[in-house]
Amino acid sequence: MHIYTLARRTFRYLMLTIVAVLVSSVVSFPLLAQPSFDTAQLDTFVKEMMDAYDVPGVGLAVVEDGEISYVRGYGVRDVTTGAPVTLDTQFAIGSTTKSFTAIGMMLLVEEDLVDLDTPVRTYLPEFKLSDQESTRTATVRHLLSHTTGLVRTDASTFDTSVTAADVIEAAATTPLVGKPGEVFVYSNVNTIIAGEIIERITGRSWEDFTRERILEPLGMSTATLSIEELKRQDNIALPHVLDVMKGLQPTDFLDLRADAPAGAINASAAEMARYVRFQLSNGAPLVSQASLMEMHKGQVAAPDFNLPGILAAQARAVAARPEDVPPALVTDAEYGFYWVVERFLGAKLVQHGGNVDGLTANVTLLPESRSGVVVLANADRADTFMEVMRLHVAQLLLGRSSPDVNATLQAQLEVLGQDNASRRADLNAARSYQPERAELVPWAGTYESLADLKPTQVSVVGGRTLRLESGFQSIRFSVELLPLGGDRFIATTQPLTGYVVRFIEGAGERTIEMESLQGTLPLATRRLTDR
Repeated sequence: MHIYTLARRTFRYLMLTIVAVLVSSVVSFPLLAQPSFDTAQLDTFVKEMMDAYDVPGVGLAVVEDGEISYVRGYGVRDVTTGAPVTLDTQFAIGSTTKSFTAIGMMLLVEEDLVDLDTPVRTYLPEFKLSDQESTRTATVRHLLSHTTGLVRTDASTFDTSVTAADVIEAAATTPLVGKPGEVFVYSNVNTIIAGEIIERITGRSWEDFTRERILEPLGMSTATLSIEELKRQDNIALPHVLDVMKGLQPTDFLDLRADAPAGAINASAAEMARYVRFQLSNGAPLVSQASLMEMHKGQVAAPDFNLPGILAAQARAVAARPEDVPPALVTDAEYGFYWVVERFLGAKLVQHGGNVDGLTANVTLLPESRSGVVVLANADRADTFMEVMRLHVAQLLLGRSSPDVNATLQAQLEVLGQDNASRRADLNAARSYQPERAELVPWAGTYESLADLKPTQVSVVGGRTLRLESGFQSIRFSVELLPLGGDRFIATTQPLTGYVVRFIEGAGERTIEMESLQGTLPLATRRLTDR
């Protein structure tokens, strides 16, 4: 572990700033290994993919044979100022934070303060599920593997007044999809509860515990654990969304409170390189190698894992046109302790992504060769970009030149109408289409929401757009919809920016559906006789 004095840290920062201006990036610490791949070719590839997927800035780090071999920043951290991404630019890493919470729990396991197979109620007596037997049998292991049976709810993500205590209380009335240990269902609620156990056992906040027991020992001294703390830093990547009319634009940070154990860490590519090096080590200086292996071991099958949703998209594409669509690149998905375990080109990958408004991240480990890659981007829902980047670098680390990862994914997404060419065609259509008000009026009206108790309302705004007011699990939102022609519209405001929304008629009903990588999500419906 490196320990820097204030003077040395200041000197290092000044030198990095100078070098960043001259050559765009260098590592912020001495390289411990020479890259086994052509770095110039990788740089060209990254820049091409950033342009193809509308990504303004990227932090990239590679570890080979347990040592850091390459770290670089690309593009800009703010499109309005053109400030460059450097090795020390902090990005929100979103749900990749969950793996830090898993480490925190394993620290307590090794100190005999927590047992993985002990019921949650032992540590949180107020914990209840909607089924009495499930309340009795749900364990810490089930929390870490998302197998409590709890479905995903996001009220605490979008309402900062919701506390961890509120989330625990709500679990008592949340529907269960199965008994503990039976079914994998990804839910931030599990991680919020795990974070509360850490706080209850240690008597310290999750943030303080994580900083002192994990970040500082790993040399991640400038990583932050809240948006307030992040904003006090000088070198941060602003979140960006793709505005339909204006192109890439900065947006507001998503402030996570109760969800902090599930997604609040912000870190640079240089710091995440240290994290990957630790994950590929013998566990020093934090936990034993046995604990690392337990976290990296598949605990439950996760064939429908929908973060980032690429697996679902691949499966749908192959099913639709099996005769000419390339097979899925990644197979055999399982879920460990806040890690996805999968196979790629015959190798085991251990990975997790993260999405918060305007920022996307991924960490992928190749434990058999003690290698890995970190990709951080300041673009909203850049999931396909992440998949291309992490698998391309994994190919390089495996010494393979085929298949063409980007071409394969684009061929699969083309079947779903979500490839880059289709996406750009939709953007151009939205920018150029000039509808008559009479074309929009038939879509307006009151619809029955399919994911919320309150009705969905569609109204005409001016003569150019529709306004969709709807909700999901009591989280209300209002978005503007630009027409693409016919029954298709594109959302231009958060939280659905860039999503295509359709009005589908059939069987005497009209359904409002949202298209995504995961599939078609029905939002609301209306009987046509109700016009």
